[in-house]
Amino acid sequence: MHVRRGFLGWGVFLILAGAVPLAVRAGYLTSDQIGRLWTLWPLILIGIGVGLVLGRTHFGFVGGLIVAATFGLMVGGLLSTGVSTFSTGICSQTSGSTAFPARDGVLSVATSVELELDCGTVTVGVAPGNAWHVEGQDANGSGPAITSSDGQVRVKSRDTDRGPSWVFGTRETWQVTLPDAPRLDFHLRLNAGEATVDLSRATLGAVGVQLNAGSATVDLTSAAAVGGIDFQLNAGSLGVSLPNVSTTGSIEANAGSVRLCAPPGAALRLHTGQNIIASYDYAGHGLVQDGSTWSTPGFDGAAVRIELRTEANAGSFTLDPEGGCD
Repeated sequence: MHVRRGFLGWGVFLILAGAVPLAVRAGYLTSDQIGRLWTLWPLILIGIGVGLVLGRTHFGFVGGLIVAATFGLMVGGLLSTGVSTFSTGICSQTSGSTAFPARDGVLSVATSVELELDCGTVTVGVAPGNAWHVEGQDANGSGPAITSSDGQVRVKSRDTDRGPSWVFGTRETWQVTLPDAPRLDFHLRLNAGEATVDLSRATLGAVGVQLNAGSATVDLTSAAAVGGIDFQLNAGSLGVSLPNVSTTGSIEANAGSVRLCAPPGAALRLHTGQNIIASYDYAGHGLVQDGSTWSTPGFDGAAVRIELRTEANAGSFTLDPEGGCD
């Protein structure tokens, strides 16, 4: 039998990604064991190194197999138990209970808002006026590092004695309120946590979300304007309620699932990737397929046009799921 090495890595990845959920259902693996599969990530570096060392030999494919097997185990763990269990090894499930001093400010001009949270939960809402507000709890009441000016507000997790990174950190909880008056560029980076973002009534420029090993919902349904969106999901789940105004952008899912909810009457044009381990549930929603593009008939003449590049790598996109995008 001749084995095509070009497909060997994909085969190992798919076998392990499917075998892990089967092992969990059969009772051979516990949720705690699955939650620790992320700790295998150094094997990716080892596999790359092996590939470099043996690249010119008959065993050069071994490095690629190590990388494929590691990704297969990690993705299988994510698919079998969900984001919250898979990320327990990254982020402690113990939440800090000490309230930190609230911070407030006023925005008078167009502003960039940047939130960077490592290990925790963040809730973002919008209130009338031009004032912003941050409150919440953490382990010792120190609160996040906040810098602000007329043109920028940045809220970032502090470096603490929990180690060189956010691994095994105590969870923080943030409640962030933003104003609806000035135009905002909004950016959220969340590592190992959950986010609920409701930007109703806000006037938005660029909206960016980077989610690593977590879950989030982003509600843009009633936003007054959205200049563009750029979302990246790395291991987790993301629900996006699209705005009832024209916009463009991209959403990328790497080892995760994305739910898209479109407002009634909005015309969609969704471009998909070519990855063989990606799925797009766009059929049956009134869209017409042309190669890798799905469009609402009459898109170019519609009052509200939303055009997105939606690309999945070991992930999935679902349009207007029965359970919604919350």
